[in-house]
Amino acid sequence: MAVDLTKPPRIIVVHGVRLGSGASIDCAGAVERLLRQALSRVHVERPFETRQYVFEDLNNDAQEVAQMVSGAILRSRPIARKALEKAIDLVGDVVIAAANTSTAALIRDGLRNKVLEAHDEGHQVVLVAHSLGTVYSLDVVSELLGDAELCSGDDSRLWPVSALLTLGSPLGLNLKVGRWRLFDKRLVQPVPSSHELFPWHNFFNRQDPVVSGRVFGTRVNVKGADGPLERRYRQDTGGAGWLLQPHVVTSGAKWLLAHTSYWKHHTVGACLANTIWG
Repeated sequence: MAVDLTKPPRIIVVHGVRLGSGASIDCAGAVERLLRQALSRVHVERPFETRQYVFEDLNNDAQEVAQMVSGAILRSRPIARKALEKAIDLVGDVVIAAANTSTAALIRDGLRNKVLEAHDEGHQVVLVAHSLGTVYSLDVVSELLGDAELCSGDDSRLWPVSALLTLGSPLGLNLKVGRWRLFDKRLVQPVPSSHELFPWHNFFNRQDPVVSGRVFGTRVNVKGADGPLERRYRQDTGGAGWLLQPHVVTSGAKWLLAHTSYWKHHTVGACLANTIWG
């Protein structure tokens, strides 16, 4: 089905590394508030929809055996057991992505299906992703853009994904832990148009440890406006017809608070409004 631009655009929000279950995640609500605030500032009303793609429960199922083992090992030490379970939950999410496991494939399939469902219903789709969710999102967007049948024509609003916003992404890192290389450079497929550029907006806080790869949040060194992600992907995106645009977020927060600061930063909502409605 062709995209119907009279229908409200649908924003699909993808979360990052989380503790616990997926039931407590409301990243779509955070994006909705930011976008409504941005529209209110310019005294404009626009219809739109927000949906979220939650993959945390898939991650948790994949880590169930490890959690059971930790419980057995530290059965008599409840505080230490709880700390180990949380560490497994967080680190396990990253390892699943880095090792490209069957769970990672399921997560990508689920996101791809959610995007195509919205596209088939006639909605313009914008993808907003945070943290580890940016890794899965870039993979899925690149694959969809590489499908000339889905992305025919020179209007990106009519493609399965019309824009990508990434927040606090680790995609600029090139780390190796044991036998796993974390955040390998992803493939950026060229857009099937000689005239249209695909917009990719990347938001990063210079105090964000997930962006810098420095555990205690040492400031990211920025050359011009480009951060680690832009330096790593600038050449590839430029040659593939992607318009990669960096946005430095200054919130006053440090360390992990800097990593979650994007959900309340007005520039994200302003960029999203401008991306959809110009």
